[in-house]
Amino acid sequence: MDIYLIRHTAVYNPNKLCYGQSEIPLEENFTVDFDWIKGTLQSQFNSDTLFISSPFRRCTKLADYLSDGNYQINNQITEINFGAWEMKPWTEISEQEINPWMQDFVNYRIPKGENFIDLFERVISFYEEIIKKEVKNIVLVTHAGVIRSLASYVLDFPLENAFNLQVDYSSISKIEYDEQNKSSKVIYLNRTIQV
Repeated sequence: MDIYLIRHTAVYNPNKLCYGQSEIPLEENFTVDFDWIKGTLQSQFNSDTLFISSPFRRCTKLADYLSDGNYQINNQITEINFGAWEMKPWTEISEQEINPWMQDFVNYRIPKGENFIDLFERVISFYEEIIKKEVKNIVLVTHAGVIRSLASYVLDFPLENAFNLQVDYSSISKIEYDEQNKSSKVIYLNRTIQV
């Protein structure tokens, strides 16, 4: 089974807001990236391909385009919940709150939100379910935190180092699951449009 992990395209965020589980619009030129992603992957898709999207519009728009409207939504592959920080400018989050998170984002739970372990555990629970499906290809349209979690899991990579994994907007990553050996491997990470 091939599992393609696609991060949504760039968002319009001139005020540098903290967003995770909030709606935020896409940059105006998103169709260029939509076309590149579809063109890059279309030869891999078939009638058996399962498309799954995070529920946020920045993901569902792309999932709808790639799948011709035939996709599922799953709340387990949403971005980390930034809780009380959602839609606040990063510069307006107090040092007393943000410093402990920056020093230990894996364990520090954001007020009314999640820590990275929360995100990781729900994403891996989702992954363990989808690899049981009898399909050849799965396409996930999701977020950087989800992709970092899956890559860290497959690579047995310390979560403390998850942000060392570059995951750009519009990037494609690929995991291969071998049913016979019950093993997963990262085939590539962060393939992006060449400009």
